[in-house]
Amino acid sequence: MAIRLVLCFLSAGALLSCKRDSIVFSVVPQIQYVGLTPPVVQEFGTIVITIRYKDGDGDLGGQTNGSPDLFLIDLRDSSRFPAGYDGILRYNMPRFYEGPPQSIQGSIEITVPAVARLDPNDPSENIAFEIYLIDRAGHESNRVRTDAALIVP
Repeated sequence: MAIRLVLCFLSAGALLSCKRDSIVFSVVPQIQYVGLTPPVVQEFGTIVITIRYKDGDGDLGGQTNGSPDLFLIDLRDSSRFPAGYDGILRYNMPRFYEGPPQSIQGSIEITVPAVARLDPNDPSENIAFEIYLIDRAGHESNRVRTDAALIVP
């Protein structure tokens, strides 16, 4: 009886000490909105947006053809956009990971410089963005929305 009890504990101990595989995320990148600062920004000032990311095969950033892979869509009324501005800010992310496919996760800080009001006659204006990214395999992440920042003169 004592030997069976010891064998049961040894078996349980062996199972508990087995190396578990690391967490593997989806190969389709996932992002989560963390925050935006400052909540009130002087016109032509800078906003910093923080997002978290997870990617199952680590192929974020460094598009081989040099095309943008991080997008911020300005959620203000597009009929008020000035000529030449389509409301989409495009960024080229650096390559996040080199090597065989591996799950990665972390944070990205996105700097949006020189934010401006669309109507200089308005005393203040809210600005918010929808964000998504595309990995090197062409997988598009989910889309997240930021809080609004208030642009003041």
